[in-house]
Amino acid sequence: MGEQFESAVLNVPYSDVIYVKAPTSAADIDETLPAFVMIDSLRLEDVLLDNGNSFVSLNTIGLFLECNNNGDSPNPCVFLPGNAYCGDIFGTPTVAGSFPVKISVTGFIDFFGSQAIPYEFEGYTLVVNGTIAVVEATAPQSLLVAQNSPNPASDMTTIQYDLAVPAEVEISVVNLVGAQVYSRKMLGKKGTNSFRLDTSGLESGVYLYCVSAGEKKFTRRMLVQH
Repeated sequence: MGEQFESAVLNVPYSDVIYVKAPTSAADIDETLPAFVMIDSLRLEDVLLDNGNSFVSLNTIGLFLECNNNGDSPNPCVFLPGNAYCGDIFGTPTVAGSFPVKISVTGFIDFFGSQAIPYEFEGYTLVVNGTIAVVEATAPQSLLVAQNSPNPASDMTTIQYDLAVPAEVEISVVNLVGAQVYSRKMLGKKGTNSFRLDTSGLESGVYLYCVSAGEKKFTRRMLVQH
């Protein structure tokens, strides 16, 4: 959906989210096809990195892809047309560098018989920096957390926080009886960071979200309303 990947730091836990809106028309995947041909489904195959010699999978540098299609298909990487989904990229990068990225998908259509159409989205870059920021990342000097927006949230909301230095950040969500319903660790960059939280799987109600970095911790209230 036009977003770039957050930068990573070598040997520091990393997390970022790919947001995918599956198109409805087959012409969005193969422009030689008529616009009236509809897509049956779209499968996210892989996120590939250019290591200078060839395109390789994320796991070659210690990262992994986990899809989330809200249970719309048994295969979590199969997306239905017209809907928005996401995929988590997570792990601990083991190789530093600036890697051009291709997102590989397959679209399935029924046009004079069932067809599978491969397609690749390019123009992305994943940067894995060296370890110069690791010492700073363990002891942030300050943390400021804004109210999530939109609030009330329906399917997606954004949590914005500011760091004085790069730091490992944990975002967790609990309900009003104290049960944790979400937790994710990631590397926050110096300055303003934005994290998009998928709330589509949460029941309507009041939740508390906590953003912590080192000894700094902020908790705010969030309303989910479907």
